[in-house]
Amino acid sequence: MTLLQLLSQGIMALFKELNVVSTFGFLKYSILEHSCKMSAGEANQIGEILKALYLSSVRKRHTGEGSRSAEGHKFEDETSQQIYNLAQKQGLEPNPPRMTLQLPTISGNLHQFDASFRSGNCIFVIECKNTRTAAKDYVYYFNAKILDYLLAKSDGKEPMLRGIFLCLVPLIKSAWLYSLAYGMRVVDPASPPIEYMIEETDDETLKTALTSLLIRVNGVTPTGRNPDHCSPSQLLSEYRFLSARWTESYGSKK
Repeated sequence: MTLLQLLSQGIMALFKELNVVSTFGFLKYSILEHSCKMSAGEANQIGEILKALYLSSVRKRHTGEGSRSAEGHKFEDETSQQIYNLAQKQGLEPNPPRMTLQLPTISGNLHQFDASFRSGNCIFVIECKNTRTAAKDYVYYFNAKILDYLLAKSDGKEPMLRGIFLCLVPLIKSAWLYSLAYGMRVVDPASPPIEYMIEETDDETLKTALTSLLIRVNGVTPTGRNPDHCSPSQLLSEYRFLSARWTESYGSKK
């Protein structure tokens, strides 16, 4: 056998191996993408929780006074119990506050979340922050814990994880972009959830535009797959434009 024939065989073997790896990767992410899709009923249940958390954040928004540590722990305790009650009221399966999820992770570490509840084959995990500044590092660290679980998910049996980040000060742009890139929902006093704006408007054109945006935001998977190919900056720009329209007509009345 000539050197050229040996080289050709080696290249063909490499392509076959790469194809197997590529196929495995595609199947793994297809499983993850399928398992994180929400039904209309589940989306409505989550929407009710987001609306309640938003209204609570407006009432409790950080004033910059008092002990940050004491206020933070009190806020986390109260909000964790609130989420437990809200999830139970919506017919979901709430976990005890600050529960450590007993699921496989890539690192082998198990992670604790301020609050969590299960909806179908998806566990929603919530991070609550009462800080004087909305540091984007909190969002990064929160999502790193979620990804540690997701990347250890080998089939459709383990539940999917989705994140909700709740903060009592407005998040900065970079934190918003990162959250939208990984299908994480953000709740802060300056950012009404899309579900809340849909409910609180009589403008059918605005309602249709908000509903379209909500579908695309919910379509982004926690692993960053985006079937609608909308960039985080596009989603954020559209959200800010529509929320400004909503605030001009309806938000000022609230």
